[in-house]
Amino acid sequence: MALSRVVAELPESVGELCLVRFGLVVRKVSAFGFVRSMERAVARSAAEAMASGAGLLRSERFTMGWGHVGVLQYWESYEALDAWSHRPPHSEWWRSAVERMRAKGDFGVYHEAYLVPKGNVETIYLDCPPLGLASFGTTTTPVGPKTTARDRLGRRSR
Repeated sequence: MALSRVVAELPESVGELCLVRFGLVVRKVSAFGFVRSMERAVARSAAEAMASGAGLLRSERFTMGWGHVGVLQYWESYEALDAWSHRPPHSEWWRSAVERMRAKGDFGVYHEAYLVPKGNVETIYLDCPPLGLASFGTTTTPVGPKTTARDRLGRRSR
């Protein structure tokens, strides 16, 4: 049985992808309800950012154990992320989280951002539905110089 193979590239309009990993970590049982409400607020905020054309290309939720949830987001630029993060609804739920951490100390928050130049992106999807970059990028079948990760990144030794 043949595998469905797809590679994805950034849309032409995106020169440098801004990847953001944001997470909530439960430190005490008392934080579970608050973390769940934060998780919903982040999801609503992401949906609004995508619908409004603010520059969020994709947001994917992840879970890493019983008390660790987060999102991986793909932004069209750091500038788009920065502009979005300074206005509601993002600024409201962020302020609420910081106040809760200061008052109760029962959960933690982290945020990582990575700027990835267009030429430094490599993907392959084998029998997967469209997710990550394949959900918003340009997809093709990997043939010729797109058949290996090394070739997709232009790292073939001469």
